[in-house]
Amino acid sequence: MILVLILVLPSELALDNDNDKDNDNDNDKDHDEDGQPLPPFLVLILVLILVFRSGLALDEDHDKDHDEDGRPLLPFLVLILVLREGSSPAWRWPALGGGAWRGYSGVHVPHSPAGTMIERIERFFSIDSPLRRAPEVGGRPYEHRPQQQAMALAVARQLQAGRSLCVEAPTGVGKTFAYLVPAILHAVGGAGPVVVSTHTISLQEQLLKKDVPVLSALLGVDFTAALAKGRSNYVCLRRLQAMAEVEAARFGAPALAAQLESLWRWVGSTPTGCLGDLGFEPSRQIWEAVCCERGNCLNAKCPHFRQCFLMRARGQLQRAHLILANHALFFSDLAMKRQGGTGDGGVLPAYGAVVLDEAHLVEDCAAEHLGLQAGSFAIRRCLRRLYQADLDRGLLADGPWAEARQAVTRAAEASELFFRRVAEWLEPQAQGPLRYTVPGHLPNYLDGPLLKVVQAASGVAQSLAGDPESEAASRELSALGEDLESQRLTLRRFLDMEAAEHVYWFERHGREQREVLFKAVPVHVGALLGESLFQEGLPVILTSATLAIRGRMDYYLGRVGAGGVESLVLDSPFDFQSQVTLYIARGLPDPNDLEAFLPAAADRLRHYLRLTRGSAFVLFTSHAMMRRLAAELADFCAEEKFPLLVQGESLPRSQMLEAFRRDIGSVLFGTASFWTGVDVPGDALRNVIMVRLPFSVPDHPLVAARQEAIERRGGRSFTEYALPEAILRFRQGFGRLIRSRTDSGVVVVLDRRLSASSYGKAFIQSVPECRVVLE
Repeated sequence: MILVLILVLPSELALDNDNDKDNDNDNDKDHDEDGQPLPPFLVLILVLILVFRSGLALDEDHDKDHDEDGRPLLPFLVLILVLREGSSPAWRWPALGGGAWRGYSGVHVPHSPAGTMIERIERFFSIDSPLRRAPEVGGRPYEHRPQQQAMALAVARQLQAGRSLCVEAPTGVGKTFAYLVPAILHAVGGAGPVVVSTHTISLQEQLLKKDVPVLSALLGVDFTAALAKGRSNYVCLRRLQAMAEVEAARFGAPALAAQLESLWRWVGSTPTGCLGDLGFEPSRQIWEAVCCERGNCLNAKCPHFRQCFLMRARGQLQRAHLILANHALFFSDLAMKRQGGTGDGGVLPAYGAVVLDEAHLVEDCAAEHLGLQAGSFAIRRCLRRLYQADLDRGLLADGPWAEARQAVTRAAEASELFFRRVAEWLEPQAQGPLRYTVPGHLPNYLDGPLLKVVQAASGVAQSLAGDPESEAASRELSALGEDLESQRLTLRRFLDMEAAEHVYWFERHGREQREVLFKAVPVHVGALLGESLFQEGLPVILTSATLAIRGRMDYYLGRVGAGGVESLVLDSPFDFQSQVTLYIARGLPDPNDLEAFLPAAADRLRHYLRLTRGSAFVLFTSHAMMRRLAAELADFCAEEKFPLLVQGESLPRSQMLEAFRRDIGSVLFGTASFWTGVDVPGDALRNVIMVRLPFSVPDHPLVAARQEAIERRGGRSFTEYALPEAILRFRQGFGRLIRSRTDSGVVVVLDRRLSASSYGKAFIQSVPECRVVLE
């Protein structure tokens, strides 16, 4: 025993002497509550007790684990292993195997580099940061920014304390790394995975393809990141095989057969099985027939279980430290867990913290996904998959289920009549969403027929459940029945306006506006978020470039139910005084007087577009106004050789941006989606023109309901809602211009209210100080 201690203790002393040299290989989590390593002598005492007790126990079983002298060997091996771990306490000994954290079990598992989390972040964002080598690994050149370091330290402290934080980080701060680094260290330290949610696909792709690889190369810790997507994004090999063997042979449609053949070739080579990686866009009908679906999975009983793309993706999520999601998926997951009431049942695994980037969009995203939605397309789709009488096809087509087929046929006829009448009723109304205000105004004669289909599908599914060969069909019938039942109940709740404190409206969509959505959204989503997100003891980090109004977060925090959450407003690293000139047009007609305003606005647009030789975003709050001014200026742009890009005319949004970046001097006309989340650094964008101040359309059902609620409690809806919302959008539009220290240009506002109204100063004071020109 003494000999073992003599052999072990020198290595322990050597570890202490080399502590300063090996900071990057030690574990910053092996500390007591004061942040100091557990003293080696205390470890020794604990282990000696363990050895003594183990030795006594092993004497009774001396045939096992004894050396030649009959002494127990195992306790001494344990002693040597533990002592060679330095100060790691015995209850953390599984970390002896080395490697990174591989799954959240609630146990603290050490990682390698030394120093506290705060110390490591200070070093990582210092002047001598490893990020100086970022260009070598595909990153951008590093600039030391005190704002970035301040944000990273604030995020780290809140994560460690289990508290939430709201950070406004202007463009140029480098907020992505400022939250990623503490999030990764927090997760690797054993606190559980961190979900990072964004709103735009472009930011998700930046995180996954650019930022995470750079940090993986430079941060000095082993971590894993995985992209979270809904199950319908993945192909189901079982359903694809069934489709190929049965559907194509039965119906023989050439286009169907060609797409199935392409899908088969693709699944043989794709590493993900994800729709986003498919080289072509399959028809909606085909993909819905072969994608993974809730309630339609055989799990381990599936013959393709080991090759299942969805299971692989879910396994990656379970092992990941960093889970990258979007707001739609995150809040859908939150809604599913709320409905379950247990915190289970969602798409995302258990997580230890959340970062919500692009947080200025959280309120509306959360409202949409925590509300109710039914639709004509979803109901028709379920019925078609069950049975189509005119084609004699569907899951119920073959078999002794005449009553079930008859129930589906009657429900399909009733639904066509019902949705046609709703569409006809909506036709003379405004093109936008139409509010529903009177319970029972539309008679719900779909409820009975749909209920009979649900019962019939359930009955057939139960009759097939005992047959192993029919289990897949049974599950698919059950899943369709559940989906249809969900649509039926939601439609009933909508038409009867059962959900209190919700606003109800119809939307038309699809080809020729034939499809109808029935939407019910909570008026006060903040109360739900406060209960489900901010009062769960879970640290939530909210961040965006535009959250504050005149330097204060009160308005935003109140809207999202985060009252009392600590906030941090960072200043910009850019010199707006030298980089930006704000032109405020005076003398134009009121923008609400369209016939007078549009010709005057067209003249001013010609002037300001010449000023910068194009390279301009022209931002609108109305599609109709955008189209009229685009038609008015089309010849002018052609004469001046300014390539004109108009949202919704030909190119998708992403392709419009690529064309704009590529063709210097282009002019892009866009609406809401171009006011935020668009990054065009350099000479491609030197002019941002806001045609009107971005007040919300007052007759949108959700906007109207929110304002009505304020007025009912005696408040002033303009100053408490409409104006703050417009100021935040104004800041977002203003922020499109300057994306780097070398950018410069002009921001133009054609709305005379900016200079003539009593509230105009609030807009100007909300953006960084810059040169202002009135003309």
